[in-house]
Amino acid sequence: MLSPLTHDDPVGFGAYRLIARLGSGGMGTVYLARSPGGRTVALKTMHAGIARDPGFRTRFRLETDAARIIGGHHGATVIDADPLAETPWLATEYVLGPPLDDAVTLSGPLPEPTVRALGAALAGALGQLHSSDVVHRDLKPSNVMVTAYGPKIIDFGIARAAGDDRLTSTGAAAGTPAFMSPEQATGQEHTPAGDVFALAGVLTYAATGHGPFGTGQPAELLYRVRYADPDLTGVPEALIPLLTRCLSKDPAQRPTTTELATQLHSGEGQFADHLPDTLLAEIARRATEVWQHQPYRRPAPADHAIAKTLPADQGTKTSRRKILAIGGGSLLGVATASVGAWAWLDGRSAESPKGEGSAKAPTPLWRRSVPTAAPAKMGRPMLVGDKVIVALDNTLTAIDASTGRNLWSSDEVMRPWDMATDGEKLYGVLYSLDPKEGLRIAQFDLDDGKLKDPEVHERAYNGKLLLNQLLAVANGVAWILTAPVRASDTEESSGVSPDQGWLIASFSLSNGKKRTELVLKESPTEEFPWVTGARVTGSYLVLQFRTDSGGINVLVCDTRTGAAVSRMPLSLDADETPRSPMALSDEHLYVASDALRALRLADGKEAWKYQGTGVTSYGAPTVKDGVVYAVEGAGARALVAVNAETGKLLWREKDPVQSGGELKVAPTVGDRYVYKHSAAGLRAIDLRTHETVWLHKESLDRFTALASAGRLIGFGEGPITALPVTDTP
Repeated sequence: MLSPLTHDDPVGFGAYRLIARLGSGGMGTVYLARSPGGRTVALKTMHAGIARDPGFRTRFRLETDAARIIGGHHGATVIDADPLAETPWLATEYVLGPPLDDAVTLSGPLPEPTVRALGAALAGALGQLHSSDVVHRDLKPSNVMVTAYGPKIIDFGIARAAGDDRLTSTGAAAGTPAFMSPEQATGQEHTPAGDVFALAGVLTYAATGHGPFGTGQPAELLYRVRYADPDLTGVPEALIPLLTRCLSKDPAQRPTTTELATQLHSGEGQFADHLPDTLLAEIARRATEVWQHQPYRRPAPADHAIAKTLPADQGTKTSRRKILAIGGGSLLGVATASVGAWAWLDGRSAESPKGEGSAKAPTPLWRRSVPTAAPAKMGRPMLVGDKVIVALDNTLTAIDASTGRNLWSSDEVMRPWDMATDGEKLYGVLYSLDPKEGLRIAQFDLDDGKLKDPEVHERAYNGKLLLNQLLAVANGVAWILTAPVRASDTEESSGVSPDQGWLIASFSLSNGKKRTELVLKESPTEEFPWVTGARVTGSYLVLQFRTDSGGINVLVCDTRTGAAVSRMPLSLDADETPRSPMALSDEHLYVASDALRALRLADGKEAWKYQGTGVTSYGAPTVKDGVVYAVEGAGARALVAVNAETGKLLWREKDPVQSGGELKVAPTVGDRYVYKHSAAGLRAIDLRTHETVWLHKESLDRFTALASAGRLIGFGEGPITALPVTDTP
C-alpha cells in the first residue's frame, strides 16, 4: 500500500522524483517515483547506515544484476540504477498487482486452477534465473507479485551465482525460515533445487493460506524445515503428490523447474482467466491509485494533482474485460506489450463500409495473442524463413506464419536486441556472469528454439556487458556492439558499461574469426538499447544510435573494412524509430521529419528533399522498387509516392480519410497494393488507381506489418493478425 512521504524522505534520486512510500525493511526503503517524462517506477534505496558497508554494496549490485537477468517477463524490468552512488538506488518497473500474501488475505486461499497457473509461471521464472547460474534464495509470498498477465518475482537481495556463498558466513542461514530449504537452513549450498523447495512452500501458502511448516520463532521453523513433514492440510488432493516431491528433504528427489511447470499446467488459456474477480478488481484499484499521487514537493503545489479513476459503477459488476483494460497494462513503455497477451476477438466485421473502399476486406487467416516488447525495446517481430519470431524481454516465441500455431518458446537470450536474422537463420549473443567467458554468438535451432554451439567465441571481448548488442547478420557476417574485457573485470563487475570505449566488431560466421573492428567516438546513453536500428545494404552497415536527448545519430560503416564512412544527426525520436525498419537503398537513407529527404550514405549529405505545399511533417517512409512512400502530416493524411532517385512526386492518394495514427509506422508495400496503417485500421491502396480498395477495421499500427508468402502479418495492441493477400512475394 502507498504511504505519504514525510519531510524526512529525500525529494528524489537521479532524475526520479519520489511520490510515495511503498515499504521499508532492514536493507532500505522502496518508493514510488516518476521520471521527468512521466514514467512511473519502484525505486529501491539502501539505508544510509549500511550503505557504507562494502559487503552490502556488493550485495546490492548483485541484486541489480539478478533482476536484469530475469527480465521483465518474469520480474520487474530494471529501468535505471546507480549502485555506486552515496545512497545506492535501483529503479524498476512498478508492478501493477498485489504481493501474493496480500492477494491471499484479500481473496482467501486460491482455487486449484489459479495455483496451477501461478506455479507453472513461477517455475518458468526460476528456470530462466537458473539458466544463468543464479539462484534466488529467498522466494516467499511477499516476493511474488500477481498481475493480470502472470506473476513476477521481485527482491533479489540475497540472490547470487549458484555455488557462490562468499557473502554468507559458513554455517549461517540467509533467507526466510518459513520458506527455506533444509540445506539452506543449515547454511549449506543453496542450489536450484532449493528454489524448487521454496516454490512448493509458496504454492502451499497460495492454496491454503498457511506455509508448509507453520509459523513461530525462527529456531522452531528451522527445526521443522529440517526434520518435520510438511503440513499440506487444505492443499487440493491432485497437487499433494507433486508438492510432496518438491518438499523432499533430499534435493535430488525434487523435480526440476521444467518438470514442475509441465505437471502443473498445460500453458493454454490466459492467466487472468484463472484469477478470482476480487483479485482482478484489486489489480485495477492499484493501477488507479498510482495516478492519484504526485511527485513530492516542499510544499506540494495544490493545483498539480493528477486524477485518474475507475469508470463509475453503473450498478453492474465491473467486467473482467474492463478490469484488464484498466489494470492489465504496465506504466512502463516496455510493458505495454503485455496488453496483447490477453487480447480478445470481439467479432468486429472486416467488411469495408461505404466510402472506405469498394471491396470487402479479406477475412483474417489467423490471430494469435502473443505479447511483444515495446518499440523502444526493439520489440518489432522478425520473419525468419516461414516463422514469425516475437520477443518479450527474455522470452522468444516462434509462430508458424501460415497457420499462426505456436511452435516453441525459448528463454535462451535476455533481451530482444540480443538477436538478429539474415532472413533465413536466427542468431543470438549470449550473456555471461563471468566477463572473461568472452563474447559468444550462436545460431538458434528453428525447430525447438535451443541455441546451438557458438559459431563465434572471442575471449578478448566482455561477455557480461548488458549493452552488448547483436546488430545485424548479413552475407555470413555478424556485426556486434561490444567492448574489450579488462584484466580487472570479475564476476562482481557491474556489467553495465566499461570504462574504455565501445566498438563495432564483425565476425565471419563460417570460421568464427574477427574481420573488422571500429572503436567508437561516441559514449553510450543511460537508456537501453543504445543502437535502435541496424541494417546492411550494399557495401554499407547503417546504424541508428540513441542520443542523450532522445534523438538519433546515424553512423555508416564500410562492410569490407569496418571503417566509418559518414555520420548524420537526425531529428527523430529514438523510442519511435524501431517501429519500422530503416528505409534504405544501396546509396541512400530515406528519412522523414518536416520533409522527405534522401541522404547519401557515402558522405551523409542531402541528395534531395521533397515537401508538399502546406505540409510540415511526414510519417516514417518505406522504399521499394525505386519509389519512396510516406504519409503527409497535414490535412487528410494522404499517402504520397516519390521517385527514390530524384525526389519528384509520382502520385498522391485519392480521397484520403484521416482517422489518426497514420504517421505512427511506415507503410508496407506489396506488388499490387501499398498498405497504410491508421487508428481506423489497415488500408489497402491500389498502386495503379491510388484509391483505397478495402479497409481492415483493426488497428495494426504498433509495428510496420510483415509480408510473407501471400500473407500480411500485422501487429497492434491486441492479437497478431495474418491477412491473406495476393500481391506479396
